Amino acid sequence: MTVSVHRTAARARAAHGGPGPLRLAVCAVTVAACVPYLAIKTAWLSGSTVGWNDAAAAKDSALYVGNAITLGMDAAAVLVAMAFASRWGRRIPAWAVLAPIWVAVGLLAPIVLAVPLGTLLQTLFSSEPLTGGDNALQGWVYGVVYTGFTVQGLGLLAGFVLYARDRWPWVFTARTGEVPAGATRPLQVLLARGATVPAAAFAAVHFFWAFGGTAGLRQEAIDHRNLAQQSADGMWGLLALAGAAALVLVVQRAERPGRFAVLLAAAWAGAAATFTWSLYGLLVTIARPAMLASDSTAAADLTALTGLLAGLVMGLTGAFLLAEGHSARPIASSAP
Repeated sequence: MTVSVHRTAARARAAHGGPGPLRLAVCAVTVAACVPYLAIKTAWLSGSTVGWNDAAAAKDSALYVGNAITLGMDAAAVLVAMAFASRWGRRIPAWAVLAPIWVAVGLLAPIVLAVPLGTLLQTLFSSEPLTGGDNALQGWVYGVVYTGFTVQGLGLLAGFVLYARDRWPWVFTARTGEVPAGATRPLQVLLARGATVPAAAFAAVHFFWAFGGTAGLRQEAIDHRNLAQQSADGMWGLLALAGAAALVLVVQRAERPGRFAVLLAAAWAGAAATFTWSLYGLLVTIARPAMLASDSTAAADLTALTGLLAGLVMGLTGAFLLAEGHSARPIASSAP
């Protein structure tokens, strides 16, 4: 009898958009993981040089602007995590949730996947420091920041899945071949296939760097490269290829793998990572070539531009697909 009452209460909470204990716990862990990074950035913006070996570099104006932007981005991650575990999060427009979480997944997925692997490889097979010889910051800063990013990425992903299953259940129950095809499907197929070309070029360059190639990198970057950084390059390449391939399978309504959510997740993460990190690299190059983009070359910038275009096309194609699939789903199974 007690179990039945609890199940009834859980269904009532789900029907009204109320979060369960799991979503609340995920939100709490995610927000807690953001606190150290927010504290460090706030300290730096307040004039502190905590964690810096080079106090003069900490005063750079371009770095100050960058710290302000990244502080705002991590604060936005806190709001997104809270939206996943709040009633008001169910009522806000879909784009206000999907756009920031897409960017967050793009920035954090390579870190979640590459940092543990790169750290392990670096520890086992190299005596070089994990920071690649860059002594501007003290080592503990990297540990705090990237550990926090890893937990944030896992927390936001878990929170988003729980939230999306409540708000858009059709995504998790549909098979790829059953997703409605709207009027833009021919365009989706064309764009998805076209995006594979720049995505493959972007991936090829990063695989080249991941396996030890140095062409296209500045000498300063070559001197400081290590296995952890090579792992990150390899992960960017894998995500770009996986995203492009999954998107093609989705728009062509491939029968296998059957679950729409599986291919959608791969396309989502691959497109987001390819776009966001490429955009970040180009913005850093434009903002301050002398200091922040010391490892930038024409080849690196061209690779970033290629990734930016591939990720943007994949992202827009996915947006068309989801919008038409959502509007064409059966009314009986609809959710706001």
